[in-house]
Amino acid sequence: MPPKRPERKGITRVRLGEINGLPNQRRAAFAALALAPVGAAFRRFADTRRRLDAEVERLYDLSPDMIATVGFDGYFKRLNPAWEHVLGYPRAALLARPFIELVHPTDQEATRCEAARLAGASGDTVSFLNRYRSADGSYRWLQWNAHPDTEQGLFYAMARDVTIHKHAEEALEQQAELREQRITLGTRELDEAQRETLRRLALAAEYRDDETHEHTTRVGAAAALLARELGEADDFVRRIREAAPLHDVGKLGVSDTILLKPGRLTQDELVLMRTHTEIGVRILSGSDSPVLKLAEEIALTHHERWDGTGYPAGLAGERIPLSGRIVALADVFDALTHARPYKEAWTVDDAMREIRGSSGTHFDPQVVKAFERLHPASVLALA
Repeated sequence: MPPKRPERKGITRVRLGEINGLPNQRRAAFAALALAPVGAAFRRFADTRRRLDAEVERLYDLSPDMIATVGFDGYFKRLNPAWEHVLGYPRAALLARPFIELVHPTDQEATRCEAARLAGASGDTVSFLNRYRSADGSYRWLQWNAHPDTEQGLFYAMARDVTIHKHAEEALEQQAELREQRITLGTRELDEAQRETLRRLALAAEYRDDETHEHTTRVGAAAALLARELGEADDFVRRIREAAPLHDVGKLGVSDTILLKPGRLTQDELVLMRTHTEIGVRILSGSDSPVLKLAEEIALTHHERWDGTGYPAGLAGERIPLSGRIVALADVFDALTHARPYKEAWTVDDAMREIRGSSGTHFDPQVVKAFERLHPASVLALA
């Protein structure tokens, strides 16, 4: 006969079938005891779900991308605040009209075809481009990704404003076409057209963070004066005047969230901001144009410092190309003496004290001396 298992003290064993024979009050108590862990687990799940829902809603509202729920009937059903920021319309106005009314006439047919394809469950939309009219009458280029829910009759979509990128692409395409034409024509008119393209590309780079759109022009003019004062040849002076305005073209690849932030950047945001030097090189590289080659050099090196503590490569002294050393000073002087959303304009005297104090650390001492000989107050009149 097998040994009898000892009973555990303090615990009453009740078979499931025995519960039905208990009085109602005890049966209810046993049921409550058995279900208590289930109830606790359900409450934890519900609390977690509420927190996740709240976090998703917060990210939805804060996203710089334009998030939309669109009905198969052609109306927006829900939009996040980014739509108001990009297009300038109140969300109520956007929800009240068919979305196709906002699409550029040239893009409407392609947009209808893409919506019909998506509604037919023929796969997701990836990187579809069209133009939407904003409240000021201009058109913004939007890049779309979307997924259909045929049961609900809805599209779940996200659009990104790529207007600046499209303008930059168009400018670069025009530059490539002009380069090909110059091989056969070589006319003075084409040279001027090339300079105009470079000016427009520089303007696109500063469009978002300089309301006057004059910073790049001033930096180019100041760099040319400095190069001449340093005794450089006329050809170099001309090329640096045209190339220096492109020093920050890489900012086209930096998010508005970082570029337009009014306060101090976090360390992670600063790392991303500093990538604009390498982005600028990728935009400008591969050209046979002497001006664009010089612009590539400037874009990469204008944040290097004489003492080697700059970025991206930590170059020091004369290992930094002269063009980068010149534009570094011209850029800082202009930034100091002109107002920005986050700072007031400095006086020329205050700016020069800062530059003299940075001679031998941030700036090439010879470039600083040459700049002082130019009488910096007169540089403010450059445009």
